[in-house]
This record gives sequence, C-alpha cells and structure tokens, in this order.
Amino acid sequence: MYALYAVLFADHGLSTGQISSLLAIWSATAFLLEVPSGAWADTVSRRGLLVSSGVLLTAGFTLWTVLPTYLGFALGFLLWGTSGALVSGTFEALLYDELVAHGARQAYPQIIGYARAASEAAIVIAIVAATPLYVWGGYPLLGWSSVLFAAVHTLIALSLPSAPKAVSAADVEELEDDAVEGDSSSGQQPAGGTRVAAEVTAAARRARVLGPAGQSDEDGSINSSIARQRVDSADPAVTATSIGPVARKSTLPRLVPTEHEGCDDRAPAAAGGTATSDCDESVSRPFVTYLSMLRTGVGEAIRVRAVRNGVMLGALLFGITAFDEYFALLAAEVGVATAIVPLLVGITVLGSLIGSVLAGRTEAISARTMARAVGIAGVLFLGGALISGLAVRWPAAVYVLAVLGFTAIGASYGIIYNATVVAGARLQDAIEGPARATVTSVSGLASEVVALAVFGFTAVATMWFSMSTTVALLGALLLAIALLTPSWLPQRTN
Repeated sequence: MYALYAVLFADHGLSTGQISSLLAIWSATAFLLEVPSGAWADTVSRRGLLVSSGVLLTAGFTLWTVLPTYLGFALGFLLWGTSGALVSGTFEALLYDELVAHGARQAYPQIIGYARAASEAAIVIAIVAATPLYVWGGYPLLGWSSVLFAAVHTLIALSLPSAPKAVSAADVEELEDDAVEGDSSSGQQPAGGTRVAAEVTAAARRARVLGPAGQSDEDGSINSSIARQRVDSADPAVTATSIGPVARKSTLPRLVPTEHEGCDDRAPAAAGGTATSDCDESVSRPFVTYLSMLRTGVGEAIRVRAVRNGVMLGALLFGITAFDEYFALLAAEVGVATAIVPLLVGITVLGSLIGSVLAGRTEAISARTMARAVGIAGVLFLGGALISGLAVRWPAAVYVLAVLGFTAIGASYGIIYNATVVAGARLQDAIEGPARATVTSVSGLASEVVALAVFGFTAVATMWFSMSTTVALLGALLLAIALLTPSWLPQRTN
C-alpha cells in the first residue's frame, strides 16, 4: 500500500488539499507522540508497546480497506502515526537492554544495522510487489496484503523477549523504602538507610544491576526481590564502601518521587492516628511514574553533555537523509525515462543497505575517522548531484551521467547510514539513566525537526535553483556536519 496510497486517495475522489491534510495528520500524530511514547516505553512493557504498535497498524490498514473514505483514511493515518511513535525509541531500548542482560552489548551496532537494512529491503520489496498485486486484485488485494503483513509485524513483536530494564522506576523506589525500613527496624538511624538507598540507586543506574536471565517481571523490569535481598542483608557502611567505586553523584533529576511527593502528607492526623492525604496514591502513582520518566529522559537529553551531543549528531545525520524524497525528481529533471527512475533510486537504497549492514565492522571507529568519512560523503553527494545535472546540457549522455551521479550519491548514502547507526549505538552507550527509550525518542523528534527543515529549504531553494543544484546544496550541509562530528560523537564504551 505504501507505494500507491496517494493514488488510492485520488482514485476515491479526494482532492490534493484533502490528501495533503491526511499527510499532515500522519506527520503531526507521529511528531506529537514521539517523546511521550518514549516515556511510556520506559514505564511499561516495551514488548507490549511493540505488540500494540502492530495491532494499531493492522487496524489502520483494515480501515483503509473496508472504509475507503476521507474519514477512514484519516483514522487510518492517525493509527499509523501512533504505531510509528510507539516503535520509535522503544525497539532500540529493548534491543540494547536485552544485549546488556546477556553480556553482548558490543553486538548492538551490528544487529541494529541489520535491522535497518532489513527495513530498507522490506520497503523495496513492497514497492516492487505493489504493481503485480494491483494488477491481480486492485486496491482490495493491496489493502488486505498490507493487513496481513501488519499482522505478521504483531506476531514478530510477540516473539521478542521482555528485556529487563536496568531497574524500573517502581523497583528503585521499593529499594529505597525497604532499605530505610530495614535500618529503622534494626535500631539504626534513618540517615544511614537513606545513604544506602542512595548508593543502591546510583549503582543501579550506573552498573545496570540485573537479575539472573529470565527473572524479569511482566513489565520487563528485573525481579526486585533479588536486589532487595542484597540491600536488606548488607551493613550500610560495607554496602557504601563496596558500591562506592561504581556509584557517583547523579547529574540526573530524581528518578521517581517519594511515596507521597506532590500530596499534602503534612495534614493533621485523623482520629485513628493516621495522617490524611489529598491524593489517592493508587490512582496517581502510575501517572507520577510516567511523568518522572518523561522528565528524567528529557532532562538527560538536555543537560548531560555527552547525551545531548549524541542526540543532536544522530538527529542531523538521520534527518538530513530526508533529501531522498527528491531523488526521483532529480532523475526526472535530467531527462531519465520514468521506467528507469526506480532503478536509479534503487542504487541509493542499495547504498543504504550496504552501509547499514557494515555498521558492525565500523562501530569502533574514532570520531575523527567518522568526521572524515562524513566529509567524503558530502563531497560524493555534492558531486553526484552536479554530475547528474550535467545531463541537462548533454542529453546524449543522459544515462551515463545519471548512472555516474547516482552511483556517487548511493556511495554517499551508504556512508551516511553507516555513520547514523554507529552514532546511534554511541548514544545508547552514553545514556546513564533509566529512561533510555525517552532519550532515544528525543533524538527521533529532533530528526523530524531536521527533516522538516530540509523540506522547507528545498521548497524555497527550488524557486530559484534547479533540483540538481538544490540537492547539491543539501549535500554541502554534510560538510558542516563533518566539522561537528569530532566533538559531538560520544565515546565508545569498552
């Protein structure tokens, strides 16, 4: 359906303005839910969100198929945008934490690279398959085929492991409360218990304390009883000493509010001797936990320098790839036949596939080496666009120049995708707090902002310049990104 949905809308009587409004609904939904859904992924089961994403996508394509009207298309895009937001940041966080739990963190760049390559390959297959499916069964067959593959998406999500988080928000709060209660019952001062709780909390954040493989709660967090046993049985002084080399004062905001934070627990005691409260903890606590995760993730993305730089570099590298929307227009402008345009665009997709697959081999490169690679990509991209544009002056050599130009662009695209995967892996290494999916979603949101800037720049630039010149100017932006890479790429964790 992806290849022909714009035609589907037009064939069902929608105007260009209505189609544009549908695309706006799609983009706005994903944009607005990007970061909130990341915080949700840090609060509840990440696998559950990925399953929900598949269910929403299946429902969206079903609506398009059974209700091919403006309302049906709008609701379908609303579901599709929500589905995309649930996946963004959630999958990366689940994969990273699962690998950490199995002691295989170093494999993250390779696996996420394979995942990106598989995604690109699936899009190509879907585009190629759209034509025969439409010929055989029209839009209904296309629609139900999309429903089928969205259902497969859901089944695959169900097969994913419920990766343990480092420590869930609720578990950290329980560790603190239990440590204080344990010390109080043994006659020790509460201050000692508070110190132990603080050390345990810091160690949990820094060391990613995990229980034995498979011992995770339904929400994907660790079995906190294991950690509580370690705390309750420990002497405060010994615990603080043993954890000390790992723990350090956190630069992040408090992970989760205390039991009655935000409530008026200073009210006079009731007749039964129990203090009253202005809020119902059983109702407010999940929402408070969610807000805490949202605040923690956004705070880390903004205030922690290594994370902030990683977020921005990843956003620039991924967001700048929005110029692939104009590759077909570039090919058409220089005089390439419509039937050949997909083949030229396919060269760029092949480049992105190769670059993503090779991310496992390049994940250890230094920041300066990556900067040089991104600079070379900028030169290749700029040169490829200009070479393709020469076909307008020499139409007899249109296909030779177009193939040369798009080959250079494809090589550039491979380098950019490779750098994007590596930068994303370094960002995951730099994240120290529990709100991993939230931080990743902040990067995704920033990528969308960069993409919108690319679209806006292109809309304005094409008023004065040709498409080849405009694309070349976009390539020149890669040179600026290359200058920022040495200082913005987070260090690799050994």
